[in-house]
Amino acid sequence: MKKRQPFFNFSWEIFLIAGNLRLTIIVIPPISSYIMQSFDLDQTEIGLLTSIPLICFGLLSVLVPLVIRKLGSYRTMITALGILIIANFFRVLSAPWLFVGSFLTGAAITILNILTPTVIVERDPKHANVLNGLYTATLNLWAAGIGYLAAPLAKQIGWQAVVQLTSILPIITLAGWFLIKNKTSNNDLEKNTVSNQQNIKLIEIINHPKIWLLAIFMGLQSFIYYGLIAWLPSILNHLKLSLLATGSLFALFQFIGIPISYIIPRISAGKNAFKWVLGGLFVGYVSGLSLLNLKSPTLPVITIAIIALGLTTAAIFSLALGLITTLSDSAREISVIGGVVQSLGYLLACISPTLLGKLNSSFGNWNLPINLLLSLSIITILVGWLFLRENTFTN
Repeated sequence: MKKRQPFFNFSWEIFLIAGNLRLTIIVIPPISSYIMQSFDLDQTEIGLLTSIPLICFGLLSVLVPLVIRKLGSYRTMITALGILIIANFFRVLSAPWLFVGSFLTGAAITILNILTPTVIVERDPKHANVLNGLYTATLNLWAAGIGYLAAPLAKQIGWQAVVQLTSILPIITLAGWFLIKNKTSNNDLEKNTVSNQQNIKLIEIINHPKIWLLAIFMGLQSFIYYGLIAWLPSILNHLKLSLLATGSLFALFQFIGIPISYIIPRISAGKNAFKWVLGGLFVGYVSGLSLLNLKSPTLPVITIAIIALGLTTAAIFSLALGLITTLSDSAREISVIGGVVQSLGYLLACISPTLLGKLNSSFGNWNLPINLLLSLSIITILVGWLFLRENTFTN
């Protein structure tokens, strides 16, 4: 007799965890005008608000493996989700709380950023590529949902309630985590994943050129993505689109990348495939940003630009995340290398929302910020080619 599969399993938990990495960040840009009015903030401060989680990613990612080693992955997940629940609820109370709460949510998401790929390899290494694809695809699914619903909901129930509602997802995720058996204790993890690598030295990892190349690649693609996330609604408003059209296109930007996020980790392992992927990313970046920067683009042209950028940003993030595993042989090594790569990468990315907002305030338009993103997108692809030369792939 066939054993009945449980309705809730590890794949469902990955689906829920992915939402927590996007929801509390993506909820801010669509409702930024309400926040600015409530707390008398300017565009630079709103940009800083979006940058705070990225600053956390940059400063704290390298420390997360130490937390995982101390607490074990099971308790680390509980800690991160608990912080998210509390911080999302209290960060709407005042302007100071908004920034403090954003720092706490950023710290929690930093932990989840490093912990999730580690947990995937730890619990189901045979299906790591599939689960990584599911993870990156559902990041965009959750982001699309909140990107579309945040502004209309804020109009109906208030922006504070919308932000507080994002506490529901970590509560559900935490409940799901308790349903999953704690397979490995901290000691078991040490024995199983580092039997031949008792001490993974940070300095040895940092000395590898390909680690630096991957960190720059991660940072540049994150700079572009989070710059668009922070200001795309404002750019679309500047192009005289309605609130409904802006919300729909912002959701499309997130939603369109879901299939490609799932596919990329499964097709980019070979060297030749990686070349083709990089070529496609180059076309997507250049066409999307160039169309968005036209003087008076029509709605169909803007839609094409959004589709190109949505596909490209989703694909390149999925690619960058998957490339970490090409440099790692164990769950613990993934957490250490992932921590270094994401720390260095997000330190570069964290200036994006604030810098782009400042450029817009200084020059009164979005042409210069978009041109900056276009230039950096070309550099990103060049760094990808350099990484390709340094790294080895199986065809």
